[in-house]
Amino acid sequence: MTNATLNKTFSFERLALLVRNRALEDFPSVAIVAGILAGINLLSILIAGKAVMNDPDGQSWIFAISLAGLILAGSAFKGMHDGRSGTDWLLLPATSLEKYAAALVSYLILLPVAAAIGATGLSAILSLIELIAGGQGGRILNPIQAFGVKGWIDFATGALVLAAGSATFRKRALIKTLGIVIVTVLVASGLLFVAFIGVRGIQGLPVPFVRMSDGGWNINGDMSMKASPALDVLLGIVRYAFVPLFALLYGYFRVAEKEARDEVQ
Repeated sequence: MTNATLNKTFSFERLALLVRNRALEDFPSVAIVAGILAGINLLSILIAGKAVMNDPDGQSWIFAISLAGLILAGSAFKGMHDGRSGTDWLLLPATSLEKYAAALVSYLILLPVAAAIGATGLSAILSLIELIAGGQGGRILNPIQAFGVKGWIDFATGALVLAAGSATFRKRALIKTLGIVIVTVLVASGLLFVAFIGVRGIQGLPVPFVRMSDGGWNINGDMSMKASPALDVLLGIVRYAFVPLFALLYGYFRVAEKEARDEVQ
């Protein structure tokens, strides 16, 4: 790294080095998970004659990739909070923005792409082994079709939220963040339901309520509780714009705040 690079406010070279370091740090964990998945599929070929994760729509592979990515995103800034590793984090020759951006590039872009390529190759190998073992074979993951743009957006939104939680909490960040998300969803759902009842009351429509009947729970009145187009748009804006943008900015400011506080100390 040259002196000119070190003096830059933002350097793509420093960003690339940070991403590389994260990839090297996370590779053993990812390799272990890949080995476990390969073992499960080989065992299923021996027992049932087919690779259990090579389903027609590829959702088993996508679920595994998404889960691994979200877990890693949920611990993206764990080193920032710990004793010696926190000092190492602070002494890295990079700005807070570069360190934060490196984590997002790693878990929102690099990991899904690399994992999808690896899963496709593993899926093809397992399909061949299944065919040799006398099975059907031929079911190979197509990550573009299985994941899709919407699937990646949903994954990226979740990863941003978990990364912000990792930047916020020192211990058990993943559990605490998931707890906050669950509580927030429950509260928001309750408020939306109350608003729904209020709107129906204003419009003079039957207001449904839940009651016990014939050994089960039923909703009396008009059974149609489909949201209005305006509410659909509002929910879409909250889900795909407000939540990721808030998590993105909040996570960055928490990282910058932590670094500024540690520098003073």
